Amino acid sequence: MKLYEYEGKRLFSLVNIPVPRGQVVKSPVHVQGKVVVKSQLLEGGRGKRGLVRVTEDSYGTIQELMKEGINTFLIEEFVPHTREIYLSAMMDRETGNPMIVASPFGGINIEESKDVKTFVIPIDRKLMRYDVDAIEKYVGYRGLGGVIEGLLRLILEYDAELAEINPLAITENGPLALDSKVILDDNALYRHEELLKELQREKVPADSYVELEGDVGIVGNGAGLTMATMDLVKLMGGNPADFLDVGGGADTEKVASAVIRVGSNPKVKKIVINIFGGITRCDEVAKGIVEAYRKINKPIYVRLTGTNEDEGKKILQSQGIRVYEDALTAIGDALRS
Repeated sequence: MKLYEYEGKRLFSLVNIPVPRGQVVKSPVHVQGKVVVKSQLLEGGRGKRGLVRVTEDSYGTIQELMKEGINTFLIEEFVPHTREIYLSAMMDRETGNPMIVASPFGGINIEESKDVKTFVIPIDRKLMRYDVDAIEKYVGYRGLGGVIEGLLRLILEYDAELAEINPLAITENGPLALDSKVILDDNALYRHEELLKELQREKVPADSYVELEGDVGIVGNGAGLTMATMDLVKLMGGNPADFLDVGGGADTEKVASAVIRVGSNPKVKKIVINIFGGITRCDEVAKGIVEAYRKINKPIYVRLTGTNEDEGKKILQSQGIRVYEDALTAIGDALRS
């Protein structure tokens, strides 16, 4: 389960990692002085896309960002600092031990940096001073013991798959986590009912939803057909934003839920749906698409064939939704729109 930044910082506070003062809002508010307004989305690259802004007009900034379809914001104090560091913790799959990943340089494009080093901490002993010394020597800053210990606690006590701070600001009062990225292990959520309750989050059933970087949403039934649809979009010059396989025998409710989930991604500008109805009934699929279309109001291009095909097409056409005999034509029209 991916956590929003403000949720990750709540966990940071629980393990004594310092974070800036802030508040979560869902509508424009006035805050005095220079602040950072941060859009709360479950995706990276917010800074590059202008979704994190330093401003002295919090009200107007939030008004502008709400036009992008964003409805939750973290407003934090602006924190002057001298340098930025990267730190994260995860499990080392080769050794089965937790490890710290560190870089003396934090911020955007860290994934392209060559100045990154891993430090494996044996799981059968606690963090030692010489572990911290090695990391601090590499990044060139003393005073990271509490932060490193906190990151490891998130991995070992809270079953996080990843706990990342990028950047960790070095201020005159010590290190401060300016951002958070925390992913909890879905298979271990049952051990953290109290935490989920505190975060007001529910366990999300496992599915095949995958988020990418483009602007085309894709829904298919069956892993093979969904992957083939994604390949066709790429081969024809498009760029998928996300995709989801609704599986076999999907009913109206499941299809509607899938299309809404794919279409709710703010990056998605159009949706391609590729359905081959065997045990899946095309009329049920069509009803689900219509239900979702009324809620997300984004262009939808549907290739629909199989059981109850004619009835399904009539339902879609009656609502002005484009329906096609073959996937190539549907994708072509979507990409040209």
